[in-house]
Amino acid sequence: MKPTGFTDIIKKSPFGPIKAHMEVSLNSTKELINFLESAIDSDWDKAGKSRQIISDLENEADSLKAETRSLLTKSLFLAVPREDILDLIRLADDIPNTVKDISGLMIGRKMEIPSEISQSFLSFAKEASEIADAAGEAVDYIDELFQFSFGGNAATKMQELIEKLDILENKNDQSEISLRSELFAIEADLSPVNVMFLYNIINKIGELSDRSEQVGHRISLIASR
Repeated sequence: MKPTGFTDIIKKSPFGPIKAHMEVSLNSTKELINFLESAIDSDWDKAGKSRQIISDLENEADSLKAETRSLLTKSLFLAVPREDILDLIRLADDIPNTVKDISGLMIGRKMEIPSEISQSFLSFAKEASEIADAAGEAVDYIDELFQFSFGGNAATKMQELIEKLDILENKNDQSEISLRSELFAIEADLSPVNVMFLYNIINKIGELSDRSEQVGHRISLIASR
C-alpha cells in the first residue's frame, strides 16, 4: 500500500482511512514474526526492539482511528453509512491491538517457546500474518470496488479475495488444532503456569486470524448492501 496524506485520501474515498490504517496493521503483524523469531532464539534484546516497534505501530493505528472518526463526522456525503466504515476500522484496529497483547504477554515473562513446538508455533503465526495480508489485499482493492458501485468485475474480484481468506483461515484453524495437540503431548514436562500462558498466546494468534478474516467479510457485507 502506498502511503498517502490523510487529508488527500479522505477527499478521494471514504475508504481511504481504512487503507492507511490497514497498512499500519500489516506492519505490526510482520513485526510480530520478527518478535517471535527473537523469542524462539531467546534474544530478548532484539525482541525488546521489536516490541517497541509494535507498540509504536499500535499507537499510530490508534491515532489514525481517532482521526478517521473526526473526519467522518465532518464529512457530509458518503456513499455508505458512516457506521459501516467505523465498524470496519474497529475490526481492523483489533489487529495491532492483538499483536501488542501477544508481544506484551511474552516479553513480560521472557516467555520461551519449547523447542519441540517452536517450528509449528512459528508456522502458525506466519499463517496468521498471511491472512492479514489477504485482508489487506481486500482493503487495498476497495477503491476499485467503490468506483464501480460494487458491481461487475470488481465484485467478482472481491469475492475471490473473500474465498481466499476463508481458505487461509480454515488452514490456520487446522494448524491451531495440530499445535495444541503438540503442546498437549509435552505439557506434563512444563510448568502449569507456562502451559497456561502458551495456550493463551495460541488463542490470541487465532484471534488475530479471525479479526483479519472479519475485515474481509465486513467489506463484502458493505458491498452487498
